[in-house]
Amino acid sequence: MATVDILVPDVIGDAEECVVVTWLKREGDYVREGEDLVVLQVEKVSYDVPSPVSGRLVAILVPQGQVARRGEALARVEVAEEKVPAGPAAEPTERPAAPPAASAREERILASPMAKRLAREHNIDLRQVKGTGRGGRITEKDVRAYIEAQQRAARETVIPMAGMRATIARRMVESLHTMAQVTLFTEADVTDLVALYERLKAEAPGVSYTDFVVRACALALREHPRLNAVLEKDVIRLLPDIHIGIAVALEDGLVVPVIRHADQKDIQTLVEVRQELVERARAGRLTQEEMSGSTFTVTNLGMYEIDGFTPIVNPPEVAILGVGRIVEKVVIHKGKIAQRAMMTLSLTFDHRVVDGAPAAAFLRTVKHMLETLSFWDESQGSLAE
Repeated sequence: MATVDILVPDVIGDAEECVVVTWLKREGDYVREGEDLVVLQVEKVSYDVPSPVSGRLVAILVPQGQVARRGEALARVEVAEEKVPAGPAAEPTERPAAPPAASAREERILASPMAKRLAREHNIDLRQVKGTGRGGRITEKDVRAYIEAQQRAARETVIPMAGMRATIARRMVESLHTMAQVTLFTEADVTDLVALYERLKAEAPGVSYTDFVVRACALALREHPRLNAVLEKDVIRLLPDIHIGIAVALEDGLVVPVIRHADQKDIQTLVEVRQELVERARAGRLTQEEMSGSTFTVTNLGMYEIDGFTPIVNPPEVAILGVGRIVEKVVIHKGKIAQRAMMTLSLTFDHRVVDGAPAAAFLRTVKHMLETLSFWDESQGSLAE
């Protein structure tokens, strides 16, 4: 009979690989043309892939949990010579021969009686066990070692480097290999910002420190346009619009939805837009448009009790701001010892496009805005509707 290879279909779009999530048929099963055969995942989207032909599934070439690349054969189907009956897939008329009895197998294998008994108790095929005894004889110790190895393997969790994880890995490596990245650190005295946050939180529970930082960055980028740019070949393009990406951590990766024209939005609008984007990100409902076009990124790890870190620039942007936690510290404030709330800011920038001094000037502006609340319009008064 003729066989047909089932290839990775075009549903994976521009992706180069996908993950085989679930096989809906087993080897030996009949499958009808158009009947779902396998579930593939590309980034965070799952697709049911139907069989293009009717016949018997004779070989699964990419097991569940493994990565398949574009154009790779997933399985092999033996094309039916006659029509497959309608309804549930029929059982094969010819079943594979039953494996020989355990006792018959063991007679052909050099193993101790204790090893054979232990193998029977644990349903182990002794042909899979390597013997260390004289002449390759399998001992009880060999069988126990095999059982322990199988148990360890069952406890391991294997996460394929595919989908969203592979996309993140590729972009981060590309970023580090194609840019001259430098990180600057500073501390901002955000005591007054904390007071503002506590006041507004009672009126609008969804407000976040990220909203304040995004607002400060958006206004600072107006004054320092070199940080709101992209490098294209030998040309630096200063971008007229300010679109700020906010890093959102998901269970299996990271996405960066974009707040467009962030400098034109007040705090209340930023809160509403950010909340909507975060909810859509966690529900897996972000569109490609909502995840593209950012000109600067803010990533906040303060909620994880992280002080400072070195964020990686999100290409093709030229800078990213990392936000750390707020810590109460004893400092000199206005010439006196005082306890103040301090926040670490980490700015990573592409030194090919921006020199250290202008990058530091931008970071100083953001710091000043957060310390003096100059990004906040008091006439707004309240965030409550």
